[in-house]
Amino acid sequence: MRHTDKIFREGFRLKNSVNVVSVKLVSSDYGYPLNVYGSIIARDSLDRKCVYIFRRDQDHCQLISSKDDPLILTGPKRGFMVCDDIFFEINLKAKDVHGRKFNDERLSKGLMEVDAIRRLSFKPRYEVETQKLVSMHSTLDLNYTFVRRSVEGTVEIRILEGPADFHGKIIACTTSTPCDIVLHDSKVSGVLTAGDNGVVQIARRVVGVSEDEMLHLTVAAAGGDELTVRRTVEFTPRRNSYDEEKITCGEYKMLLKYMLHRIYKGLEFTAPTEKKAC
Repeated sequence: MRHTDKIFREGFRLKNSVNVVSVKLVSSDYGYPLNVYGSIIARDSLDRKCVYIFRRDQDHCQLISSKDDPLILTGPKRGFMVCDDIFFEINLKAKDVHGRKFNDERLSKGLMEVDAIRRLSFKPRYEVETQKLVSMHSTLDLNYTFVRRSVEGTVEIRILEGPADFHGKIIACTTSTPCDIVLHDSKVSGVLTAGDNGVVQIARRVVGVSEDEMLHLTVAAAGGDELTVRRTVEFTPRRNSYDEEKITCGEYKMLLKYMLHRIYKGLEFTAPTEKKAC
């Protein structure tokens, strides 16, 4: 979000990107449930540095009850740039559950390479794709979508009135790709507490969206054990700007803010001056 108000020279082209939709352990030699920890990182065309999308130590495992339970993703912290292949490095381990002991705690380990150039050239424009990793003692599915001519959007949610603790679900999706990108679910990730400024710090808050799509941001507030009230806001992506809207959702009055900027390499950036206009 730090580049939202920057100014770029004429002719600056938008890059392609990837949204990770979900990661699931669809089979396990140890059965279920499993206490899972470890890491999943990505390396993209921007700088080849580690970008974590899952990271837990053995004292903070996630309980996986069945093959349908996705890992709770906490990233990426920035949008991916895809000019060539993108790599995902998997290193997951399992911890004993209900007194069971494993001879080998290594659950899934390997490298997944997504051939971005070939798939962007020959695949339909928008669809959810799955990359499968069979290794160690499990099979892992990584579900993702390509985003053409992408801008990076950072979601911010501020509670204006109502309880400081947020119970519910926050989901993002785009008009052209019929899939939910779960940014937060209090049933699996725990209750969020707003800070002194009212901002709810969701762990996953970056979504890539094509400039010719619309972004739908849905907030579902919980009443008791059920999600009783839903509100969906539609945002129009811009190359460098932000948009916001106030909503009432159950007991909460909230401000939804979506900050957008282009994904770029530092050398291509032109700093703003007083003589230039947005």
